[in-house]
Amino acid sequence: MLIFVGVALATAGLLSLLDVQFKVSKVTAVMAFVGGMIMVVGAEAGLIGSSSSFFKAQQIQTSVCELDGETAYPENRRLDPNNLIRTYILGCMARSGYDWTSDHDHCKEAPLATNPLCYLPTGLFDRAVTRVQVAFE
Repeated sequence: MLIFVGVALATAGLLSLLDVQFKVSKVTAVMAFVGGMIMVVGAEAGLIGSSSSFFKAQQIQTSVCELDGETAYPENRRLDPNNLIRTYILGCMARSGYDWTSDHDHCKEAPLATNPLCYLPTGLFDRAVTRVQVAFE
């Protein structure tokens, strides 16, 4: 609904700027256009952030790497004195585009290779969005 209202506002503002008067003045037309675009971008960001993107994808990838590590070294599931599974998970996450970091409080409490809060994406945009998402964890 927010997207539709935003598109309607942006369209009305743009048409007013093109002299098809839906608004009283150019200032209100610009405000309608900018407000509509903010609504559209905000709604899209919310939808993208709540889907299987960013932190949710990071959680999924951590589980995939854990499963792969335990599959590769089934005899080390209970006792892993050489940390083979941990090393495998860290490498798998690095290959998938995640850096290990212990910045998050929950990672400081449990610095495990299987803790998705101990990773951040290497991409700048993904990293920024993920930092915002995990700030509320």
